[in-house]
Amino acid sequence: MRTLSLKRRQTFWLVGVLSLLLVVDAWFSYGDAQQAANQAYDRSLSASVRGIAERVYATESEVVVDVPYSALELFEAGSADRIYYSVQIHGGDIITGYEGLPPPPTGDHNKAIFYDGSYRGESVRIGALIKPLYRPEFPKPVMIVVAETTNARQEVVAHLFFREFARKALVIAVALAVALLATIFAVKPIDRLGQTIRARHEDDLTPLDGRDVPAEVQPLVGAINHHLDRIGRMLEARRRFITDAAHQLRTPLAVLNTQAEYALRQDDAGEMRHAVEALHRSLGQATRLANQLLSLSRAEPINGLMLKQEEVDLAALARDVVIDLLVLATRRDIDLGIEGSDASVMVRGQPLLLREMISNLVDNALRYTPAGGVVTVQVDVQGDVTDSPPMARLRVTDNGPGIPSDSRSTVFLRFYRLPGTDHTGSGLGLSIVKEIVLGHHGEIALDDARPDAAERPGLAVTVRLPLAAAADSAHEE
Repeated sequence: MRTLSLKRRQTFWLVGVLSLLLVVDAWFSYGDAQQAANQAYDRSLSASVRGIAERVYATESEVVVDVPYSALELFEAGSADRIYYSVQIHGGDIITGYEGLPPPPTGDHNKAIFYDGSYRGESVRIGALIKPLYRPEFPKPVMIVVAETTNARQEVVAHLFFREFARKALVIAVALAVALLATIFAVKPIDRLGQTIRARHEDDLTPLDGRDVPAEVQPLVGAINHHLDRIGRMLEARRRFITDAAHQLRTPLAVLNTQAEYALRQDDAGEMRHAVEALHRSLGQATRLANQLLSLSRAEPINGLMLKQEEVDLAALARDVVIDLLVLATRRDIDLGIEGSDASVMVRGQPLLLREMISNLVDNALRYTPAGGVVTVQVDVQGDVTDSPPMARLRVTDNGPGIPSDSRSTVFLRFYRLPGTDHTGSGLGLSIVKEIVLGHHGEIALDDARPDAAERPGLAVTVRLPLAAAADSAHEE
């Protein structure tokens, strides 16, 4: 019904536009027919005026007018039109003919002129000519006026106009019919495409087949397929998140349940406190896991949070994160500090995710650095001959056990934990960081913080992000 309504609207618009064009063309066609008829009939009117003018002359005492019969015989015999003429002194008395004929426009006329007027209640076409007498007795010229009613002219105009109008109307009608047929045939593939989409199952996100649709609709089909692909990837991300969350939370929840049951069975307050403390630690780990799962879900580009970007001071953000985690560092007897100037380092990104990225890097460093260790955060602008344009650099170093070079590519996998570690992390920290870095068109690299140290080389995580001006330029391109 919507497609039919669209076709009707298109038809009405097309008919309206063509009708307007036909009316405009009819107006011009009528003017052309009137001009053609006047050109044809004005020749006879001009010959009549000149014929009378040739027989007008002056003597010493009077102006003689000898109207030749041939001057009035030039008009079509048997015509329903009437002929009126007059000869008069220009600006003076009439010499012969009909009185009251409309005078020509003011001015001197050395040749015949033609104009329209009205005489005795009828429309007339008038020809006029002013002739000098060249006699001192009659210094003023004479004016010859011949008028003809326009019945025959109007018949010719009507004949020419209606014949031309009918021919053009027929052409427009045929063009309209062809256009409507072409529109119907052109819309049929689109109708079939719409029916195919409506008939699909709600979870069918396979690409549309646009081979049979017109070339003009191919971009629309491509856009729909692109949108279907985005929806498919978004749903896949949702399913992956639900699967990962269910898998990863099952064990902590089971542990929490077991610890709670054990605490309830204790009668001794000391044992019960010990069980509740273990329950509290497990609950904290489960909470951190849930928060990291949510952070990982937000960091995936398909979820759209990356689209809401703004200018962010990476240095100020790093200082805030370090201040927030100082309590945790003090509790673990770790020297946590930040280096670099107080100058702003502006990047374009999502503040919430950039903060999550820094928090995960610093938290990982605190978790794997032993007591008495040092964790340093550094933010600056890095650029040399190989860097064009300069990039913002975030570097987090520690003096912990580090990561072996052969495992540095796998630690970014979800839920991956280094073998032999005693920490009960979720294995999501670096995965979250990598998703955020890639979403901001940046780079991340892992290196030894102290390559010369054999036992505790530490870890240096370097994140490079485009500066705000460079990010804006790349976006515009």
